[in-house]
Amino acid sequence: MSLLKSDDVYERASRVIPRAAQTGLRAETHYPHPFVPEKAYGCRMVDVDGREYTDYHLAFGPILLGHNHPEVNEAVKEQIDEGVLYGAGVCELEVEVAEKLVDLIPSAEMVNFVNSGTEATYHAIRLSRAYTGRESIIKFEGCYHGWHDYVAFNVSPPENMMGRIYPQSKGILRAAYETTRILPFNDSDAFREFMAEHGEEIAGVILEPIPHSVGAIIPERKFLKTLRRETETYGSVLIFDEIITAFRHSIHGVQEEFGVVPDITTIGKSMGNGYPVAAIVGKKEIMSLVHNGVLVSGTYSGHPAALAAVKKTIEVLERDNVVDYISHLGEEYRRALGDVLDELGIEARVVGYRSIFALQFARGEVRSYADIVGIDRERFREFAAGMRKRGIFFTPNPLKRCHLSAKHTEKELEEFIHAAREVLKSMK
Repeated sequence: MSLLKSDDVYERASRVIPRAAQTGLRAETHYPHPFVPEKAYGCRMVDVDGREYTDYHLAFGPILLGHNHPEVNEAVKEQIDEGVLYGAGVCELEVEVAEKLVDLIPSAEMVNFVNSGTEATYHAIRLSRAYTGRESIIKFEGCYHGWHDYVAFNVSPPENMMGRIYPQSKGILRAAYETTRILPFNDSDAFREFMAEHGEEIAGVILEPIPHSVGAIIPERKFLKTLRRETETYGSVLIFDEIITAFRHSIHGVQEEFGVVPDITTIGKSMGNGYPVAAIVGKKEIMSLVHNGVLVSGTYSGHPAALAAVKKTIEVLERDNVVDYISHLGEEYRRALGDVLDELGIEARVVGYRSIFALQFARGEVRSYADIVGIDRERFREFAAGMRKRGIFFTPNPLKRCHLSAKHTEKELEEFIHAAREVLKSMK
């Protein structure tokens, strides 16, 4: 009989919660042993048995300023004292935050708040269909846009299903198979050829400008500019899913850096430092359809507590120059981890962008999902398990990534590299 409280809670959870987790990706973090967090602060998490971990998971990325940030928490508490939920009209805080987003995000002329990234991409695609009067959409292999039927395809297909429609779930409507088209990322020629034949059928083109759902695929500027030019030519709506990249990589979104402005952008995660909030932002002529023929609804949309967190998070990001700090630190992590791989002669690579990095047991440049599908997944799980034993926490899913927060420092970098060297040596 186990004396660990984690095991006890896990067994209880397994009886009443599928796979003892609220999402499938969270369920994976029970490897190599049940994970039952009790508290978190800064860049640390502590489980119910008192084991402390340096957190590189950061809840799949939203924790940008660090867990339990005092200023964000205080802003939320102040709002709770004023009111938790109104559910009528519009409160001034909604206007203030929307105005700020319009100032910051190049594509934003109007804003509609929702509660999650999946809601945001769902409504963005619905808007593209309403605006164009068309039904089909294009998504790219390796990009993740949430769990809904429109996009739950070809996020991580097996090699023999690449290029063919591959559902990530059972129970998806057959109509979604017929109206979702799959293309390879970073292949400008394939996109141009497809649009030449089917462009007048395409309502929207959606992509992660940096597909972080499979580690990191850096877009070629030529590719992004091709998407912009072709969608304009055929009257399709270009949708950037910046749920991960906006605020984490730039408070303006990576669209400013890459010099390509989409018609609609979905944002979330880091802008609330862990509070449940997301938004659809975009051109006025498209966004004006919301509540004017296009249904976008939600009891908790524009939740005052979450918007208080957004307002304060953005204030801290601007004041403390957080993005530059964590971006520079990310470069150090990637360089140092790469040096360890070279030193030990390990066949692996480090990928990432700014404050995100990932270790993949494979070689070669990454241009598309085709360069990722063959990574050694079991070796990564072994690496993740070894790191967790040494107090370093990240998901054991080999397609995912590590994140940095404002609370990570050179001290955490040294500890991470020391642990990685030990684990990789033992694996070798």
